[in-house]
Amino acid sequence: MRSISTLVAAVIAGLFTLSHNAAADMRIISTDAGSTDIIRALGEADHLVGIDVTSSLPPQYHVAKLGYHRQLSAEGMLSLTPNIVIGSEHMGPPSTVEIIEKSQGITLLQLPTAHNPKQISDNIHAIAKLLGKSQQANVLLKQINQQSAAISGTHIVGQSVAFILQMDGRSLRMAGKHTVGDDIIHLLGGDNIADYTNYQSISPEALLALQPQIIIVANRNDTQSPAQTLLSEYPLLMHTPAGKNNTIVSIDSRLLVAGMSPRALAAVATLSQQLDQAASAVASQ
Repeated sequence: MRSISTLVAAVIAGLFTLSHNAAADMRIISTDAGSTDIIRALGEADHLVGIDVTSSLPPQYHVAKLGYHRQLSAEGMLSLTPNIVIGSEHMGPPSTVEIIEKSQGITLLQLPTAHNPKQISDNIHAIAKLLGKSQQANVLLKQINQQSAAISGTHIVGQSVAFILQMDGRSLRMAGKHTVGDDIIHLLGGDNIADYTNYQSISPEALLALQPQIIIVANRNDTQSPAQTLLSEYPLLMHTPAGKNNTIVSIDSRLLVAGMSPRALAAVATLSQQLDQAASAVASQ
């Protein structure tokens, strides 16, 4: 007869094997860029079998693209035989969500779109709990707290800020209230110069008249500084306080398509450092 200690060891080994197999069998669909970002940060990207078109992964991951997160096909999702589906409250249409909810063997987790570091942290907690990644979550949450602290220490509090989408040769669009651009402005401590909601087109003349102290440019320019591109295309903006004080900074618009995320927050922390450096340079003149 085996000893008690031997039996306990066998049970523990069995539980570990079950847990390991359960983790190995995870087949995850993410229908939200923010959720995909968190899954990747937790080290679980290898278990993704499908993502929506707003999500992005490095080329080494061969994952099915499922379309726009508000117009998902239940048939297309079920064909990937997932056992976990993670998305935002905007996942749709409702008929697809209902089918996924009623499908046996699938756990559906819908999370609020993050607009601030607290909601990012709450979403990390929820996804980590579902995937059994509490240790990895603690490391990620520490990074979130450090970045938030760095951002809150910025020197641009109270300054007027314009958040601009540069549309690849088309008109400029400026972020109003209830946008990710507005979230970023408030996270940095600035005042959004726009007095409307959503995004609206704006001419360089109108932007010049507003005299923003800071301009944040969001675009997908991978070959040249977006700030330099903005000024080369719209030289009038050199006469804004932002142009004069070198406080035109940029962020990759691909990080912002689904609200705030760990990678977006890291990009905002970089913005705060750039703006602090520019403020220090102006103060020393």
